[in-house]
Amino acid sequence: MQQSNSTLIYSAYLSACLLIKSLVTLSLLLLTSLSSLANDTAGENASIPETATTDSTNATSVLERTALPPQQIHMSSLAAALDPSEVVWLNDVQEEQNQKEQSEENTKAFSEQDDERFISLYRPALQPAQMAVILMPDSIHKMAKKGLMRQLYTELPMTGWSTLHIGLPEVSNATEIFEAEESTEDKNETVAASRIATSIQFLLDKGIRSTALVAENYSAQRAITASITQADATSGLVLWRVEKAQLPLSQLQALAKSQITVLDIVNHDIGKSEKAERIRKFHLAGFAQNYRLITTPQGEAGIKHTERRVRDWLETRFKKF
Repeated sequence: MQQSNSTLIYSAYLSACLLIKSLVTLSLLLLTSLSSLANDTAGENASIPETATTDSTNATSVLERTALPPQQIHMSSLAAALDPSEVVWLNDVQEEQNQKEQSEENTKAFSEQDDERFISLYRPALQPAQMAVILMPDSIHKMAKKGLMRQLYTELPMTGWSTLHIGLPEVSNATEIFEAEESTEDKNETVAASRIATSIQFLLDKGIRSTALVAENYSAQRAITASITQADATSGLVLWRVEKAQLPLSQLQALAKSQITVLDIVNHDIGKSEKAERIRKFHLAGFAQNYRLITTPQGEAGIKHTERRVRDWLETRFKKF
């Protein structure tokens, strides 16, 4: 009987040990599961900032790629300050493409080209002559400022001469003497030449047969080059206070061969010898009857006086209708 009780007590002891062992094992398994779950949650939370950073970077990249070039920003600001009924965006070929999805490479190339469209102001005459006048300031900001260009733009259409005031890129190294044999072609000059050609074609499409270009100091080289390359659509050239350094003899010779009629406007205080040397330079280049030099006084009165002289030059030198 005593032996049977001992056997029962031993069996109960073994059962208790097995139960405790099972509970310990289950506890360890539960702790392991909870630890794994905590690690997974922490990993997911840690990846959120990285994803947000990536999305933010992508958004910034998209904004950088689609941002307007600086020149377009300037022209858009200028357009807001001008009469919207006269603002014409020429060469606006990218508008439709901008509505389509572009790859990053194509968008980058588009930005590097600084966009192709450019601002202009167009004022057609009520009874337009067969020749129109293209005004070429040497700074795009001058399109909104008072001066000879603005005076010609508003007044010439009153007497039959349609006017187109165009925005050209800034002249690079404007304070340096122009080198006609410059080895590296400046990008701005390539863009300027394209815009002038586009402007001439715009007027031809309006029924205009020929044009006269009006240029001031640092846009003179552009106007001379355009008059030579677009000689079939250019008849006259007005040079407004252009320095002698901007008029290389080789360019004037090519201009004379193109049969372009030139009106050279200089300050009234030009010296007698300097004036004679200037006239001589044009004559040496091949100009005879197609060149005229006039002087203009300073100030607002000088601007109005010069506008009348330019109008008289157009009336007497070119067939109006």
